[in-house]
Amino acid sequence: MKDFPEQLAALARGAVGEIAAVADRSWPRENSAVWEVTDASGGRWFVKRHPSERTHDREVFAYRHWASALGPGRAPVLAAADGQLLAVVVSGLPGHVVRDMRLAAGDEREVHRQGGVLLRRFHQAAPPVRRGFDADAVIGRVDEHLCHAAGLLAPREAALVRSCAAGLAGLVPELPAVPGHGDMQPRNWLWDLAARRLAVIDFERAEPAPAARDLVRLEYGPWDQRPDLREAFMGGYGRTLTSTETKAMRCLAALDALSGLLWGTSNHDHEVISRARRTLDRLLGITP
Repeated sequence: MKDFPEQLAALARGAVGEIAAVADRSWPRENSAVWEVTDASGGRWFVKRHPSERTHDREVFAYRHWASALGPGRAPVLAAADGQLLAVVVSGLPGHVVRDMRLAAGDEREVHRQGGVLLRRFHQAAPPVRRGFDADAVIGRVDEHLCHAAGLLAPREAALVRSCAAGLAGLVPELPAVPGHGDMQPRNWLWDLAARRLAVIDFERAEPAPAARDLVRLEYGPWDQRPDLREAFMGGYGRTLTSTETKAMRCLAALDALSGLLWGTSNHDHEVISRARRTLDRLLGITP
C-alpha cells in the first residue's frame, strides 16, 4: 500500500476539487504509482506518477494530441499534468481490466473487434510520417540489452535477437510511423459489460512507430492459439498487414521479448517473463 503524497493530492485537488476518498491502484511493482481518487460528488479520477521524464512526456503528449481520436468514453481525459512531479490526473472510466475478466468466447471476440477499431482510430490520429520511428536507437540498444541478459538467453535465442535486429534495420525505412500506443494488450483495456464498450488506458509508451509494433503483444499473447480473436481484431482494424509489416512484426517481437525478459525479471513480473519466453519459443519454432 503506497501512501498518497501531499504534492500529488494538491495536484488532484486543483484539478477535481475536494477529495472524498483515495485508494492505491498501483501494479505490484516498485516503480508503479497509481491512485484512484473519488471527488466530493462521487466522480472517479486516477493520479499517476511516472517512473521517468520520458514516460511522462509520452503519456501527456498522447492525451493532448491523439487519445481523443478514440471517441468519447474510449480513453481517459487528461485533467492535469505536472512535469516537475512527473504526474498526471485523468478521468476514470467504467469497466474492468479485460485481462482479469472471464468472458464468453463471443464476448471475447467482440472485445477484440472493438480493440481493432480503437487501434485503427489511434493510428489515424495524426498523418503517417517517414522516419518518425528511431529504429537506429532501438536496434542500437540490442547489444547492451543482450549483455544485461547474460544468463537469461540461450545462445540460439541471442542469435535470433541479433538476426531480427539486423533484419529490422532493412525493413523500417519502408514503414511509415503512425501514433503508436506501445502496450496494446488486454491489461490496458477496460470492458464495460453493461454498455458492451471497450476503452483503452495507459499511454506512457505511446510514440510514433510502425503500425505493426502495436500488434506484437497481441499476436504473441492472447492471439496465440486463438485465431478467432486475431480475426475479430483485424476485422475491426479494417485491413490486413502487408508482407513487409508481417516481417517487421516478427523482428519487433524478438526485440520485445528481450526487453520483456529484462524488465520482467527486474520487476518480478512473471506474466511479462512468460510472454517473452513463449515469444522466443514460437519464433524459434519450438512447440510445447
